[in-house]
Amino acid sequence: MSTQVVLVSDQVLQNLIPILMERPTRVCLVLTEAMTRRGADRRLAAQLRGVEAQLIRCERCPDSGFPQIRAFAHQVAETLLNAGADTEIVLNATGGTKLMSLAFVEVFRDLASRILYTDTAHRRIEYLASSAHDGLASVPAPTPMSNVLDVPAYLRAQGFQFQRAVSDEPRWTTLAAARKAACKFLGRRIADPSLQQLIGTLNYLADQALERLPDSRDERLAAPVQSFPRPPRGLWSEAMAQLAAADVLAWEPGSEYFRFTNLAAAQFVRGGWLEDYAYHAANDAGVHDARLGVEGHWDQQEAMANEFDVLACHLNQLLHIECKTLRYRDENDNAIAYKLDSLGDDVRGLFGHTWLLSAREPTETLIARARRARIRLVPPAELQQLRDLVRDWRG
Repeated sequence: MSTQVVLVSDQVLQNLIPILMERPTRVCLVLTEAMTRRGADRRLAAQLRGVEAQLIRCERCPDSGFPQIRAFAHQVAETLLNAGADTEIVLNATGGTKLMSLAFVEVFRDLASRILYTDTAHRRIEYLASSAHDGLASVPAPTPMSNVLDVPAYLRAQGFQFQRAVSDEPRWTTLAAARKAACKFLGRRIADPSLQQLIGTLNYLADQALERLPDSRDERLAAPVQSFPRPPRGLWSEAMAQLAAADVLAWEPGSEYFRFTNLAAAQFVRGGWLEDYAYHAANDAGVHDARLGVEGHWDQQEAMANEFDVLACHLNQLLHIECKTLRYRDENDNAIAYKLDSLGDDVRGLFGHTWLLSAREPTETLIARARRARIRLVPPAELQQLRDLVRDWRG
């Protein structure tokens, strides 16, 4: 028998990761009234359904007053000893208030075989103390984290209910493989101003080709045949040839006319290619789990759906990537950054990251707003190195 004691807090990940790594037979949840009211224990318990651990709830722990918290910690210790004195007890001192952490460390120092701290920022488990009766004269070395969370599990820990991801669908996987070369061509050459102009033109023409269905978010391909003012030449011609080879559009060199092959192809040209490029970069960089087109809703907000372009999870940290292929006015730049900051902050937690990929040169407004919001802006000049950027993040 092994028991892990956790001081439950809003940041569920610091409680969850050591449990998933060590798989104790019992988990003792120490809860303040505030944590019970906010439902942090329910989010944590939901994540532990596959662990097959017995849950022990110790509720109404004081969150202030050191003597009162220490007295409560003694009660928890007595409860665990009465439940099985021969069990190994591990204290996770990461959560709760600072006073709670100090009080529980003091009480469990001679009782627990290990006292650990989840260092999410450096992706490892640190040990604050080790019981004298395990024969160790020194504190154990830190344990590197292992990949115990994928994207859906990470989101659930943040209070977001994963429903689906476009990249999980077999049909999309087949299409993505066929279009990968075209994605990489555009992503690696997009720093060229000429190609940025083509992307802007194709965005406009795809908008002309598509039509929103009444009272719906769905679209139909209303005008598949579109034309440029003049036949594409140079880099424009190379890019069109790549798109034609990927069966996204039908085009003959020297012609100003082309035809979108289907609805998904027009949506791909309008901006989906950058999302695909980001997904391929994450997978090629070797992240543990990457998903494109993630949909779901926050707890208690089932009527309000949310969407994320690309999410990648590696060593229990989340990378949230959003993609923009249009050049917006200043007021729209502010709205984009605000949305990314508010939505991304909730989903990524304390140690996740949000990146905004821009296929067009960003405005000064967007650059300044992204900096204030802790969003990494990846401009066209850096998109060709996206796989290496993700690899650096992963490492």
